[in-house]
Parts: sequence; C-alpha cells; structure tokens
Amino acid sequence: SLLAEIRASIPMKELVPECVLRLEEDWKQFLASDDSDVGAAPAPAAAAVASDSDAPIKATTSKYQKPDDCNFEGDDLLLKRLTRYFKEDVMTWVNRPPCVNPNCKGNEDGKQMESQGTRGPVTEEEKAGRASRVEVYKCKLCETEATFPRYNSPRTLFQTRRGRCGEFANLFGTYCRALGFDTRYILDFTDHVWIEVWSHRTRRWICADSCEGVIDEPGMYEKGWGKKLNYAIGATKDSVVDVTRRYTRKFHEDEFQARRREFAPDEESSENVFRLANQTIRQQQFGKIPKGRLEELDARMKMEAAFFVKVASSGVWDSDYKEGRISGSLAWKAARNELGEVHSVNEETIKSGAGKKAKASEEDKKSESFLVESFYPSSRHENLIIKVRPPSDKMLAKSPRECIRVSGVPCAVAVSNGISIVVVDEASGCILQSR
Repeated sequence: SLLAEIRASIPMKELVPECVLRLEEDWKQFLASDDSDVGAAPAPAAAAVASDSDAPIKATTSKYQKPDDCNFEGDDLLLKRLTRYFKEDVMTWVNRPPCVNPNCKGNEDGKQMESQGTRGPVTEEEKAGRASRVEVYKCKLCETEATFPRYNSPRTLFQTRRGRCGEFANLFGTYCRALGFDTRYILDFTDHVWIEVWSHRTRRWICADSCEGVIDEPGMYEKGWGKKLNYAIGATKDSVVDVTRRYTRKFHEDEFQARRREFAPDEESSENVFRLANQTIRQQQFGKIPKGRLEELDARMKMEAAFFVKVASSGVWDSDYKEGRISGSLAWKAARNELGEVHSVNEETIKSGAGKKAKASEEDKKSESFLVESFYPSSRHENLIIKVRPPSDKMLAKSPRECIRVSGVPCAVAVSNGISIVVVDEASGCILQSR
C-alpha cells in the first residue's frame, strides 16, 4: 500500500537517531505492521519512538535537528524532524512550472513562464491524479506551453513531489498517517492549508506546516505572517471542528468578528453548523468505530473546547513569533499580505512622534530584512525598457508591482511609504536601484 511505501522510504535513523537506535526491534515491528492499525489510539509510532528508555543512546546527531529540539520528546520530536525532512528533501515548491522545451535557453525555475489561465483535467494522467484544476503557462522565450496540474491524489503526489500548500498538506498528512499519527486537515478560509497531529505525549493537537517546516507555532499565521483570519476548519473522517481560536488572539475584537459574519450571522449559528455536521458523521459511522475510540475522540473534543474558551479571552500569544512566510515567491507572498510583521509599515511607531531615532530604527529594521525576487523579462528586447509610474495610495494598496515595469514585467516591491526595485544584469551588474 501507499502508506507502507512511504513508511519504508522515511530515513528514521537520520530523523530521530536518539530514539530509534535504542528501540530498533519496536521500530522494525511497526514497519511491518498492517496499515489497518495506523491511526488507532495510541499511535504505533508513539511507542516506537519513546525516549524514556534506560538503554544507552548510540547516536544523537541528526541533520534535521535544531536548537529548540530539547523542548520536544518522543513522537513530538519525530513530528518536528519529519516536518523539516519533508520540506527539505521530499517536496519542491512550484511558483510556476519550468519550460518543457529541452532546447529553450531560459532558466529552469519557471521565471520566464507567463500564466494563460486554468482549465479542468483533460488527460488521463490529470484525471487519474484527481487534479482539481490545471494551470496553463506559456514560455516568453520560445512560446512553448506548459501545464501545472493541481493534483489531489496522494499516490500521484508521492511520485511528482511538487506543488504548493495544497499538495504539501495533502502528501504530508499521508506521511504522518503512515507513521501512525492521528492527523487532521486544516482549511483556512483566507487561502492556506496545513495539518494538525494529535500528540499522545501532551494530549493536544499540534499544528504542523510542512510548507514552512514548522510545528507547534499556531501564532505563525496571525502574529508572523500578518494574516487576517476568519475561519480555520479541522477535518478528519471522524469529525469537523472550528479550530479558529487556536490560531488567533483577536477572536472577540470587532474587526475579527466582522470577518466571520461574512460566513455566519452569529456565533450560535456557526456552532450549530458544526454540531449538526458531527451528528451526521456519527450517524454515518454508527457501529463502525470501537467504543473505546469514540470515548477517546469525545474526551479530546471536550479538552479542546475548554482550551478554546481559555485562549479566546486571553488576547496574548505565548510565543513572540514574527517571521513572515517562507514558502512562495516574494510577489505572491506580498499579494497575499503574508510577508509578516517585520515587512509591514508600523503605523503606530510612525504616528507616535517618538522622534527621529525611533523612525530611523524602524527604517533600519526594514532595510535589514529587505527581500529579493528575480524576474525574467522577454529576450525579444535587446535593451531593458524601464517604465516608472508614481505610486498612488490606491495603487500601493491594490498592486504595487505595477509601479515599475521592466520590459513589460511588473516587478516593484512595496516598502514603507513607497516602492523599491533593484535591477541586476548578469553581465554588467547593478544598473538600477531605487527606493
């Protein structure tokens, strides 16, 4: 089965050598286990990577370890390392597909590819891979057409290993299931997806975003990326849950509630929708889920509900996560307003009148964190044609990239109080810098 193939492909000794090497027989037994047991409680992986044994540790070095690994143990540590491994060595992020013409002299990362829109799945391969849609591109250099099918089949994704957050979450969730983790899919209505994994050690759901290679940082989206969340829905075959409160500390603020009212007239109506959905799921699965499993699921939901009540009233994040989004091109992240707090205008600092020193510090911080993205204007022009349009407030809010075009390619970057660009030619070096 696919789960068995994935399980056998994961280099466990490289991920958690401090756990696996002293419980090797348990791990071998897990690898040989029937997939029908995967996902049961407790997860087989939890026992296979238990780190409280008295046996000596034969090795403790992993290429995927980080300084904060000391805060994680056993199956939680395995999840942390698995997330980094998946991001670094399994999946490849695709902004645009490369040109498929072997004679094209363009770069291979798709910078010269121009979108031609989307279509539905047509070919047998696209249908077999359960592509939800197919993005169509044309090369600016040779005019060859290329496609990027947005596959949903984990089997197909295990072969292609390319995509964006949807493909990452889909396949990574399958990887987690292959290791025996209880996993649920998280849909953020502001256009992102990731997964959560149940931690048997801490008795709670842990977010795991394989696009970023990060786990257990629920503040990453609101505090780090600067997302304006409204709904985040967690779904498994057993339940569907509104998990928004895990990812915000602004739940009771008027602006946040106004965004939620676009989907439901009030919170009571919203809760009724989820209650009815879960009743339907239970009715459909009546007699199929063991009693012990149902009791475990009910206990989890009660603990989670109590946690949501607590954090919704706190208004404060436990961790000071400020890093913007890592995955995706700069233009794509900027268009989605996911560059993070450090790349946005700090209006309170500017308006506070704290003096020139405070303003200079703010500008220094932005300069230190300035982002770079390459672009590929058409080679049909012998010279680069640069057109600059003075940015209006409306343009900066809607499409700052249009303020500067190089040979027809919009490539300005929005910064505090304006736009900026650096154009670099491979042969002659920097030929334009603006701020």
